Amino acid sequence: MDDMNAEGVLCASRPAKIIAGDIELDAEFRNARWTHHRLLDIEDEHQTFVDRTAEECAPGIVRCGRLVAKLRKRVKRRERTRPGQWSPDPRPELAAVLGKRLAELREQRNADEDWKEALRWFDLPEDDAPERGAARRKSSETDEEYAARCASRRTKLTRREQRQAALYETRKIHWSTWNALVRTVAQARAAVLKLRKAGLPAEWRRRRWDDDNTITAEPGCWRIVELGKPWCTLQLRLLNGWVTFRAKLGNWHEFDPKNIKRIQLTRRKSGRSWVYSVTAAVVRVSKGDRGFATSGLVALDWGHREHGHPSATEGIRVFAWMGDDGEKGEILLPRECRDLADKIDSTKARMDLTWNARAATLGIPKSMGRHGYQRELTRRGVLTEEEAAWIAWETRYERRLSSMRDRIENLRRETYLKSVQMLRRRYAIFALESETTKSHRRRAIEEMEPRRMRSNRELSARYAFTEICERFGATPLLVPSRNSTRECPDCGILSDNGPDLIIVCAGCGRARDKDFGACRVILRRAQEALANQRASA
Repeated sequence: MDDMNAEGVLCASRPAKIIAGDIELDAEFRNARWTHHRLLDIEDEHQTFVDRTAEECAPGIVRCGRLVAKLRKRVKRRERTRPGQWSPDPRPELAAVLGKRLAELREQRNADEDWKEALRWFDLPEDDAPERGAARRKSSETDEEYAARCASRRTKLTRREQRQAALYETRKIHWSTWNALVRTVAQARAAVLKLRKAGLPAEWRRRRWDDDNTITAEPGCWRIVELGKPWCTLQLRLLNGWVTFRAKLGNWHEFDPKNIKRIQLTRRKSGRSWVYSVTAAVVRVSKGDRGFATSGLVALDWGHREHGHPSATEGIRVFAWMGDDGEKGEILLPRECRDLADKIDSTKARMDLTWNARAATLGIPKSMGRHGYQRELTRRGVLTEEEAAWIAWETRYERRLSSMRDRIENLRRETYLKSVQMLRRRYAIFALESETTKSHRRRAIEEMEPRRMRSNRELSARYAFTEICERFGATPLLVPSRNSTRECPDCGILSDNGPDLIIVCAGCGRARDKDFGACRVILRRAQEALANQRASA
């Protein structure tokens, strides 16, 4: 999965397989979690001191803030609960009284000088704090500028820096992972302080042993052993050596390794084993340097054709395109997406059959449903051994479904990203059919297999393709889609829209591929629309 953030960095995440260094890698992950907890202990010390000071400045503010937060959670839970189902009473009258009291206590606390000192307590040095090292002189500085900077520089370590320095001496992880953890804790501290300054309770989220865990490598701490398509071999530096792994990097061969800022290796718990993925932060090339076209028109015909076309063995044809320069092609979705979609349907059918048998055995009313029964068991809290096994079975299968849906989304997104990047280097305007959801729904009702057609639309996800086109700076142009497939691009006579891909026009006698014929019709309509726009302008 690829993502572009505002900092001009492209973050690409791909699956990985460990080849060598399993023992050292496991120790690195365990020590990273241990270090993360120790860093949070330092912040807990500060928060305990802040809470104690706040209670001294305004007695009762901590308890009042906790009650307000609990009542707000009740309000959110009632909003999510269906009508007729039980939810805790949010008690709006009590919430209004406590909110008013909390505001008064907050004003009383903020006016106290001890509170302001407590917020800065960890950022100030102790009396016996060690001295900092000498400031490094810049080559462009004069003697006066260097002396002024040394005079304004803090000479002693702060309490937070002092405790982090003591922890760094006993660290068991590589320094790049250490730096990443320190940055993560600093971001979490800013979010927690923002809530606590408002008088609301906020706690740290500590990682469990089976939670997602990440180690980081900065430039100089990783190297590419073999750069292939699509699997590549990389090495990551650990505290006790190197770990070698293979990653499905795909189009990473197009990236310059010098532009990679950092590489992260993440592991997630999947059943009884660990699943690894690698994420790279690549410096994004500016928009003008990507080689994107500033002119040109391409027409795209959206459909879903699994069989019958020449590339059926390679994938599913979801888009056929044709440019104003005579070039044409198709966008193929991997066959794995259809296999996963069919597997999702079979898994859901198995879950429904199992639930029907259980409901008939226990006499569960049909109005409750499988999810309602699961919520009822979870709310009850005390479960029998059979009920606990049922909940575990349901959870395991729901996770499988979620994993397969994520895999489909990632494959589709990667395919669309590559295709749009290729088209943007040639064309600036993308002509698309202006088909609405209502027309799709009407067509699905008229057809013999509405469920299959709905599944095809969800699998191809035209909205995702359009969003990626707009993100890469393409100008979308919607043209009427009526009879675009039936109309002959040469003579204009309408033909019957049957299941065959290759049809022969009854007027001119020419054979054509229906998808590419529709592209020619859409292209002509788009050119006419652009001409009308220029004439009106």
